[in-house]
Parts: sequence; structure tokens; C-alpha cells
Amino acid sequence: MRLEVAFTPALLTDAERKVCVVIDVLRATSTLVTMFGRGLAEALVAETVDEARRLAEARPGYLLCGEEGSLPPAGFDYGNSPSEFDGMDLTGRRAMLATTNGTGALARAAACPVVLVGALLNLGAVTEVAMGEASSAGLDIIVLCAGRDYGTSFNLDDTFCAGAMVDYMLSREGERPKPSNEAVAARRIYRSYRGSARTAFREADHGASLITLSLGRDLDFCAQRDRFAVVPRLERGSDGALRVVARDPGD
Repeated sequence: MRLEVAFTPALLTDAERKVCVVIDVLRATSTLVTMFGRGLAEALVAETVDEARRLAEARPGYLLCGEEGSLPPAGFDYGNSPSEFDGMDLTGRRAMLATTNGTGALARAAACPVVLVGALLNLGAVTEVAMGEASSAGLDIIVLCAGRDYGTSFNLDDTFCAGAMVDYMLSREGERPKPSNEAVAARRIYRSYRGSARTAFREADHGASLITLSLGRDLDFCAQRDRFAVVPRLERGSDGALRVVARDPGD
């Protein structure tokens, strides 16, 4: 079993042979993990804000969530703040999510047979599920970073999170995957911070911009490790829409 890290979505290759863990730790995948941890039943993934609005028109009752420039778009119910969703009871609710980088990365990963939503918030749970799925199906694993600038450039925060996942998988007992050069590099970056997500996030361009927008509380929230056991999974519905659903791995 091979373990890869893609620093941007464009670097995903041979998708049909990989279990993919998608990361946009600041903040889309952290938001999805939190929403499902608070009882969300389903999330539809839209690549653009306009697409989310069109989808929402046909689905009354769905929460319209997302961001443009890190802030809630006009007419949306909520933004993309996991710390805000953490205070809600979302049991049985359904939502629509559109973000600059994260939802596009999920759409790019949809070609993989298994697509999981990962963050530090569910690190242990999502990596264990990824390992189990890859082992049982004879597939490799790729940790896909959403990146910056509509997924076109490297970012530090996702790479730190990817390195934490690589470190977890290579440190566990039992079967261990063979890491690619990129996976080794991500792990080195993670270890260079001595595991401090708060430090890495504040040094990242995106983290700094969130602080400037008075959203620094999300950095601290997203830096928490293993707060939730949920493992959201991307599926394509019969209508072609991309849906995220989740179960507790213990269920």
C-alpha cells in the first residue's frame, strides 16, 4: 500500500486506484466535520457560490453555507466557520456548502472510489477508516490538500495537517503504507513544528488573513485534534449531485 500527499488538487493522478482523504483544514473540511459532529444529516457540495444558490432554490429547508473571501456571501444563512457551527444543534438538518478551495477539491477527488473528509478534528478516525478501506480493497491512499488560490498553489496549513496524518499512519502498529517523497516532506514539516498546529496556522498565509478578518478563533478551533469521531464521506447521488454523509466509525 502506497501513501501519497498531493499538495494541490491538480496533482491527483490515477484516481481510480486511491482512497482519498481531502483536507481544507482552514476551514471547509473542518466545517464539515464539525457540522456532522453536531448531527448534520447531509451536505451538498457546490464548487461555486452561484451553483450553491441554484441548488438551494430547488431544495427548501437546506441551510445555505459557504464563503467568498473567507466571509459569508450575500443571502447565505451561514459562513464557513467551524467554531460557529460547534455551538449549534444540527440534528437531522441538511446543508449546502460552497467555498473557495475546499469544495472544489472535493469535486476533483470525486473520481476516486472512496473520498473521505479529513481534518485535525477527526484525524484518528479518518486515518483509521482510510487505512481500513485501502487495505480491504487493495488500493493506495492519497491525502489531498485543497491548497490556496482556487486550489492552484501550495499552502502550509493543509500540508501540516497532511503531515500529521502521515505521521499517524507511519507510527501506528500493524500494517504501514510506503510513503511517497511528498508524504515524507509533509511529515517533516509537521514534525518541524513539534506538532503545534496553532503555530503552523498562524505562520500560514491563510491563517494570517483569517486573523486580519477577526476570524482567529477558527484557527484555534481547527487546531484541536480528535475532537470528533465522525468520518464524512463523499458520494454522487443519482441526480449527479455531490453529497457528503457521515457515520460514527463505531456504529
